[in-house]
Amino acid sequence: MNSFKQAKHFIFTSTPGSGKTSVIIELEKLGHTVIHEAATDVISIEQAKGCDAPWEEPKFIDQIVRMQKERQMNFTGNIQFYDRSPFCSYALGKYLAHWKGIEFTPSPILLDEIDRCLKNGVYQNRIFFFENLGFIEHTDARKISYEDALIFEQIHLDVYKEFGFDIMMVPKELTVIQRCEFILERAIC
Repeated sequence: MNSFKQAKHFIFTSTPGSGKTSVIIELEKLGHTVIHEAATDVISIEQAKGCDAPWEEPKFIDQIVRMQKERQMNFTGNIQFYDRSPFCSYALGKYLAHWKGIEFTPSPILLDEIDRCLKNGVYQNRIFFFENLGFIEHTDARKISYEDALIFEQIHLDVYKEFGFDIMMVPKELTVIQRCEFILERAIC
């Protein structure tokens, strides 16, 4: 039997600044298997090398996809929670193309990874989408405006719908602990 089918891999996604990472950290504290976001790490690595805006580099999406795949292939556990997925990388590519005013053309690396995930049923069909909180706190990796975050949020929703995922909205009015409970009730059933 395919090991991907045995484990439940749940995707967490959203626009930046939705509180998703806070929930991931809390689930990890509670002993659950979590896989942290790759994009933030790619940005940190590239900025440490002197690239101030790695998201403007042509290889950026592929770097994220490779790191996501490596992390996904190296984790075990019956239930795993993923802070983003290759489908988020696809949404990011669409957003960056929108921002640059060009047509989005996904790379072969991205398309191959999406195809692998879909064919092998790597992720559960139900994803957890975190509603935006109504504001953005900027970091070294997060420089997006709130207005652009709303565009990015819609692109994410559209991409996950395009690929046939069932979107479970995680209410923003819940505390971090309540969001964890909301997710666990729906993931463990």
